Amino acid sequence: MDNQSLGILLWIALMLLAIPYVRRARHPRAKPLAAYMMFVILFSVGAVVMYSVLLMLLGWADALDYLHRPQGAAIFLALVFIPAFLLGRWQLKKPPRQMPPN
Repeated sequence: MDNQSLGILLWIALMLLAIPYVRRARHPRAKPLAAYMMFVILFSVGAVVMYSVLLMLLGWADALDYLHRPQGAAIFLALVFIPAFLLGRWQLKKPPRQMPPN
């Protein structure tokens, strides 16, 4: 199994684990599917942006070798996934917008 397949499987596993979390943590007025989709989109986009930025910074600093060590990889993944999770959670807790009356 190559690294790309492993990454996709990890993302799928995280999104499946997010289902019960979103059910429990969403705003009471938010619809479950809408809350889940918002969380998944923001989590995914946030993780991709953080991954890209951190990878570019490590490449610029000539520090990509840190990713070959378990501690470096764990710190890198934490710096990618924790802000993405917090971004998704922040949006999940917000009440849905009300449509103006016609």
